[in-house]
Amino acid sequence: MKHTASLLSITLACAAVATPQGRPVDWPSIGGDARRSGWEKSDIRITKDNAKDFKLVLKRKLEGPTAGARALTPPVVIGLLISYKGFKELGFVAGNSGDLWSIDVDTNKEFWHQRYPVAKGGSALCAGLASAPSLVPPAVFGGRRPAAGAVRPAQLPARLGGGGFGGPRPIYFVAGDGKLRQVNTSDGSDRFPSLDFMPAGSKVSNLVMTDNTVFAASSGNCGGTPNALYAIDLAQEETKPVSFPLPAGDAISEFAVGNNGMVFVQTSTQLYALSGKDLQRKAALTLGSAKATATVTAPTVFEYKGKDLVAAARDGKIYLIDSEAPDAPIATSAQVGNIGAGLSTWEDGDGVRWIAAPVHGAVSTELKAAASNGAAPNGSIVAFRIEDKGGKPELVPAWVSRDLKAPVAPVVTSGNLFALSTAGRAVLYGFDWATGKELYSSGAQVTAPGSLTGLTLANGRVFFTTTDNTLYGFGIFLEI
Repeated sequence: MKHTASLLSITLACAAVATPQGRPVDWPSIGGDARRSGWEKSDIRITKDNAKDFKLVLKRKLEGPTAGARALTPPVVIGLLISYKGFKELGFVAGNSGDLWSIDVDTNKEFWHQRYPVAKGGSALCAGLASAPSLVPPAVFGGRRPAAGAVRPAQLPARLGGGGFGGPRPIYFVAGDGKLRQVNTSDGSDRFPSLDFMPAGSKVSNLVMTDNTVFAASSGNCGGTPNALYAIDLAQEETKPVSFPLPAGDAISEFAVGNNGMVFVQTSTQLYALSGKDLQRKAALTLGSAKATATVTAPTVFEYKGKDLVAAARDGKIYLIDSEAPDAPIATSAQVGNIGAGLSTWEDGDGVRWIAAPVHGAVSTELKAAASNGAAPNGSIVAFRIEDKGGKPELVPAWVSRDLKAPVAPVVTSGNLFALSTAGRAVLYGFDWATGKELYSSGAQVTAPGSLTGLTLANGRVFFTTTDNTLYGFGIFLEI
């Protein structure tokens, strides 16, 4: 026992030496967490002063996917894996070809590669979309407050055991056969037999794993599967997936899970509030017009003055909803413009809550006063502060960024906001999150348009993919 304890101490000490920026952080799912905040709270390698020093630190072509704007996902990242090959920071990228890659993001080498079944038949749109996997979130921010009266199992099933800091936590992935796979992050093997989860042929959304439950949505009516949200509680010995089907013609974009376990799903007609384990409908809220819209933006959930608030976009406006009473908005922004992807949110050092939205095309007339650039014609990031006015929150326009082309949802950390201009040649920009001042531009280093699948931020680097199936990483260079 003493020998084991000593070995563990030496291992963790070596891990600390191998990661001088502090304890490594994970980016376990698209959007960074189950709340889709886009905020990495603890990346201490990046500062406002060194954002200008970002360099191209990773460029890797991935063969297999059919090229397209959503053919390749950005990576989810495990900050430290103590593997049979030593200490590793790994990024996991999925393609529409059924490929799942594990990339050593420090050395730009493939760590392992698996290919899974792809959906048969369906439209070109269905075949062209990739679904990101999800890691078990770290306890520091991945857990949630237990619901009132919640009873947790005295002992979790074996499939949820093991891992820990530096250990081979599993990564969850759904392929074209609809099976949920639990993949060993160390070598790509299946840790346990796959589980029935979704109908075969489904177009699967990006996965989220939180509170021992995996969530995913089917969309596009691909493979004849109705649009629905699915959940499977892995803390149960006998797993049984549950679903929340949408009315015919309604479509899901993405979804967010709150600290109270509620799931918020923005569709082309409604914002649904569902209970987290059994997906029972608690509320359905029409934001803006009742007419169905083709553009559906993922919501985000955040804590504000002791409450979970939901921010959702529709008809060019941002709405705030109290997650405990989701029957009507408690605040509505001015007209913003065509909000083209998910929202991001963070809290600054003074406790001020912010929300940022990527806008495709020019911002509205109402927001031009907040623009220091003459209101960019192609697109921009629009940032709002939340201020209390008469005891109620209000969305106050703060700044509008320089011109960006078809930006995706930004990611934020340490006073910085990073945004990707995707059209033409992709360009990564860094901005001061309080003022919108430009701090960094990747210039002409990327030669293809950016994927519309989003950004990842972890351990001093920002990652994204492009339509020619290339993975890029920009950030603070670290010699190893």
